Amino acid sequence: MNLLKNSATLFLLVFFLLTAGVVNAEGGGEGGKEGGGGNALLAKVEPIVVNLTGPTQQYIQVEMTLKLSKPELADRVKLYMPVIRHKMILLLTSKDAAELGPMEGKQKLLQQSKEAVNQALELSEKDGVTDVLFSSFIIQ
Repeated sequence: MNLLKNSATLFLLVFFLLTAGVVNAEGGGEGGKEGGGGNALLAKVEPIVVNLTGPTQQYIQVEMTLKLSKPELADRVKLYMPVIRHKMILLLTSKDAAELGPMEGKQKLLQQSKEAVNQALELSEKDGVTDVLFSSFIIQ
């Protein structure tokens, strides 16, 4: 019975952290707030589905997570999320499936995504989003 109660508590804790949108990647409080990567934060972006350019009608569905340079950015990311999504939609709709198929195309899109998000946040890479992680990338 105690194991069941602990499992339910753990499930609720994980669910709360995932639905909150921002989680601490290292799991250790707020020590080391300045730069450094020892206390990196991750901010989840809701899935984006858009049509791709090109002669055939294809679309892309992307789920991504932003790696933040410092914990204080979490609130800024939440505030600017409509701008971030707008920039990402514009970027993704400018692509075609042939461009995004090879690994080089995906890596180029990662770099362009990071630049677009930092532009939306009005921050440099050093002070803003240090990496973009795709958790889902589907072209159909």
